[in-house]
Amino acid sequence: MIPAIEVRGLRKAFGKLEILRGIDLTVDDGEVLSVIGPSGSGKSTLARCICCLESIQAGEIRLHGERVDGGRLGSREISRLAGMIFQQFNLWPHLTALQNVCLAPLQVLGLPLEEARERGVTLLERVGLGDRLDARPGRLSGGQQQRVAIARALAMEPRIMLFDEPTSALDPELVGEVLEVIADLARSGMTMVIITHEMLFARDVSSRILFMDEGEVVEEGSPEVFFTAPTKARTRQFLQRMLSHIGQEIGKEPLR
Repeated sequence: MIPAIEVRGLRKAFGKLEILRGIDLTVDDGEVLSVIGPSGSGKSTLARCICCLESIQAGEIRLHGERVDGGRLGSREISRLAGMIFQQFNLWPHLTALQNVCLAPLQVLGLPLEEARERGVTLLERVGLGDRLDARPGRLSGGQQQRVAIARALAMEPRIMLFDEPTSALDPELVGEVLEVIADLARSGMTMVIITHEMLFARDVSSRILFMDEGEVVEEGSPEVFFTAPTKARTRQFLQRMLSHIGQEIGKEPLR
């Protein structure tokens, strides 16, 4: 079976600063991979490279067997393969929620207006915003804006979704509503890569966890093994620090 994502020998640098140091990664169709690690470890850069938002110095990136690095595919083809959700919502402030969702299908895919609108309404209802179709971003909470952004990405019908710390810009009380939408996508079988600091969410929603540090993959494994019996000292150190904030310890069942 052809993997949904295949990365081989990926290297990325900004000037003399090497951010990714030979990353190898495979994500199967329907798999949910959560990527965790300290700030500056290269997680976001990895996601941006997979979506062809950053050029790379070496390596190969394939999405469903299509090699996408080096400008081999145009933006329209890439957007049908992979959609990305960022920390910031990046909505058009002068457009309504529905107009934000419909814009790319109209302009990039060339859908007829009625078809784009029908798709937009369906997706906004799916993320719990069927009653806010005509609201502009300034009238929406941060959590609602992020849910519009997710609907907008889904409107392109990508085969893969990447989330770059999608809740980091939200007030704590709004985090849950966005995580529930992502969990619903996971239950639907969507292939996803989720960069997150939400440890319990990663444990519950993921097929596999990957830990990065200093531009390298340090450790990966199933959530059950990763959070209870990590093998690398650096992984244990990171998890001890992260889990202590929520009153948990490595080797013990995390709270639900």
